[in-house]
Amino acid sequence: MHLIYRIKQLMLLGGDYLCWIIGFYLAIFIRYWKTPSWENLEVYIIPLFFLFILWIIINFINGLYDLTFLKNKKNTIQFIEAGIIAFIIGLIFFYILPQKNISPKTILFLTTILGYSLSYFWRFFYNKYINNSNLTTNIIFLGFTTDTAELIKIIENYPERGYHIQALFDLENKIQQNDYPFFTVENNLSNLNKYKTDLIIIASQLKTEETITKNIYQTMLTDTKIVDLSSFYELITGRIPPTTFSEAWFLDHLKINLPIYDRIKLVIDFLFGIILGIIFIILFPFIFLAIKISSPGPIFFSQKRVGKNNKIFTLYKFRSMYVLNDDGSAETHGAQFATKNDKRITPIGKFLRKSRLDELPQCLNLLKKEITLIGPRPERPEIVNELTKRMPFYSLRHVVKPGLTSWAVIHQNYTDTMETSLKKLQYDLYYIKNRSFLLDISILLRTINIIFRMKGQ
Repeated sequence: MHLIYRIKQLMLLGGDYLCWIIGFYLAIFIRYWKTPSWENLEVYIIPLFFLFILWIIINFINGLYDLTFLKNKKNTIQFIEAGIIAFIIGLIFFYILPQKNISPKTILFLTTILGYSLSYFWRFFYNKYINNSNLTTNIIFLGFTTDTAELIKIIENYPERGYHIQALFDLENKIQQNDYPFFTVENNLSNLNKYKTDLIIIASQLKTEETITKNIYQTMLTDTKIVDLSSFYELITGRIPPTTFSEAWFLDHLKINLPIYDRIKLVIDFLFGIILGIIFIILFPFIFLAIKISSPGPIFFSQKRVGKNNKIFTLYKFRSMYVLNDDGSAETHGAQFATKNDKRITPIGKFLRKSRLDELPQCLNLLKKEITLIGPRPERPEIVNELTKRMPFYSLRHVVKPGLTSWAVIHQNYTDTMETSLKKLQYDLYYIKNRSFLLDISILLRTINIIFRMKGQ
């Protein structure tokens, strides 16, 4: 279903790689001012293969393979930043390379300049002729719900995702607009055959309708794929649709016990705990002075949070808010969410939050196995109790360990309302349902981008 989008991403990535190879060839030509021979190129082939893979990772961290990024007017600045970082990584790479006879400072500089310049023009061409091309998946929505309406808006706003809506079948007479061809319950579903459709998305409540299932059965004999609305919603939004929340659905879909995955994550958590602990020790004197100068109060701030299986633990952070209460907190009227531009945040606290340095003390929580590197962010017991009253399935996010970063963190800003809290729950449940090392790597790399761009909360 998401194949078109992935193909477009791979085309973009492959084009970058080819541009870097051409840039390297031109760099050798300029450096020696003659056509490169095999002897000139051979010694660099293997090192550059791995270096260019690192450059792909750098581009990914900077969001350069997000197809919506290509339309962003600020993409040139981020592209230049990625090129600078790629050059620095290249210098480090060749410095630690076992083959000490390879130290191509001039060639590396020319390769970076030429390669990324060619890549920039490749992206201009790509965005104009490929990203908005007719390389699309034609879809039909069978059944109209609030989830359908949300998906339609997303598909309209992001055509680069590669979906084109051909028609809507409103079998419950809910459609209030006429932007697409649509059919109601009075129409015969044989109208499906009028459209060359790649994908039919069916609302779950219609799967038991005998007339509909007969027509869908006939459609299955063609090349058209059929998927339920909730699965397509997950694919497009990265969230679990709230309309599917039920005991039966959670029993069938949530991944609670993954023994091998969990054991490997324990080792990874320990290693990251050590690494973050070293960074904590190095930066502590500077952060200590900054907090003390910024405002009176303790250096550290601890809070009770809800962990796995609703177990309460103490979470540690550098203090980033003014002390407004006897317990060292910034709350005078009970537990409350932090908000954007919160006036309780100190000047240095704003920097600590944006860089996420305020969370360095959580290396101790990692080493104590109270949290994991990636998982739903832990909430306070008072807030959990309130949200559970309004969202009965909220406690399901506690079937796994809370994390230092999460799927919700990279998709969402402050959660200071019931609506945003529900979305956060949707993201968390999506992560629990789809936990894997590949998803964890994606979250980790995108978190690094958040840290480097000072987009922390």
